Amino acid sequence: MSLSFADAAKAKQLREYFAEHGRIYIVVDATSDDVDLPDFLKGDPALRLVLNARMPQIIHIRDDSLVSDFSFSGSTYPCVVPMHTIWAAYLPEGDLEQGVIWDDSVPEMIRAIVKAVRSNMADSEDQTGDKTEDQEAPATNAQETAEETTEDTSVASTITVINGGGSEKETASDDDEKPKKRKTDHLRVVK
Repeated sequence: MSLSFADAAKAKQLREYFAEHGRIYIVVDATSDDVDLPDFLKGDPALRLVLNARMPQIIHIRDDSLVSDFSFSGSTYPCVVPMHTIWAAYLPEGDLEQGVIWDDSVPEMIRAIVKAVRSNMADSEDQTGDKTEDQEAPATNAQETAEETTEDTSVASTITVINGGGSEKETASDDDEKPKKRKTDHLRVVK
């Protein structure tokens, strides 16, 4: 693995995002040969891994890779995830549109799926007429933001922050205006 400035910048952003929230999902392109994960996890272009500051093992977010001993079904595995294979990070309890996407790392397979979904949505809009903004799927907003950035060649940014991505100003104002609602499970106890 060679060190690149883009990977070092991504590592810094990932460290800051992880330090700010303490528990995040990272999305990894596990189809890459240089990702060292258990064999049953390889081949997934959108593999989600949980990083939690309360985990007993140390999580090393280096400039070129993320290294840690993760536990899968009770078995520990020494994982090495190159920084160039990490393409998104978001909060587990938040919406998918609250997070960070590194457009230059999104796998082509994911781009193709997003493009197909968007064209399918456009076809269904043509058949049903106009739609309101409220009818749009939440994940599509994140995907559209990623595609808009890649289509605009004048933008040199390697990162797209999606609405509510955790900037200090947004977080502070959101906390001041609205009390946090406690999420409840949809399970009930049956006796």
